[in-house]
Amino acid sequence: MSKAFFDKFEGLKGCKFVGIKGYSNKHGEVADLTILTNFNVRNAKEKDLNTLKSLDDKDLRAIQKECDVDLDVIKTALAELIDSGEKNLNEETKTTASKAQEDAYIYLTNSVKMNKDSMDVFIVGQRHTKKVIVEGTYPIVKSRPKTIAKKAIKKHCNLSMERYRSYKVGSLESIQITGDTIQMK
Repeated sequence: MSKAFFDKFEGLKGCKFVGIKGYSNKHGEVADLTILTNFNVRNAKEKDLNTLKSLDDKDLRAIQKECDVDLDVIKTALAELIDSGEKNLNEETKTTASKAQEDAYIYLTNSVKMNKDSMDVFIVGQRHTKKVIVEGTYPIVKSRPKTIAKKAIKKHCNLSMERYRSYKVGSLESIQITGDTIQMK
């Protein structure tokens, strides 16, 4: 990976859109992506938590119509999402999994991290657009009512962190940058 790659990300001032062309995932999908990088994750988490806390009975009934799950299950799901959000913002109560994730990476810039073991490089950000070039094959998943309710709540609230992703863009030798577009080799 060239010095230009790191210079490009280190030079970002404020939130910026970055394009990733030809991104492929483990399901065989290939897409061109635009992601928002270099934004304040903590602020996004706080905003999402406040959004969850502001839901009222009218919102919960609208969510119930969307997902056809019992209202008590939706209330339980919401309480768990709020509890999880509060724990995630509190350093003392972060889960072991969260701490392990943080410890597994070296942040090279605000938006670029590298796995300490594999040396794979990831760009982190909020997905803005996605243009699928090749459809992937995804497994059919049977979810329990509470999981369905959580997904419906997140969709209803349009939570910022639901679009936050880490995109594996290769190893140190497989990335090219032109302008603000990353091309996979």
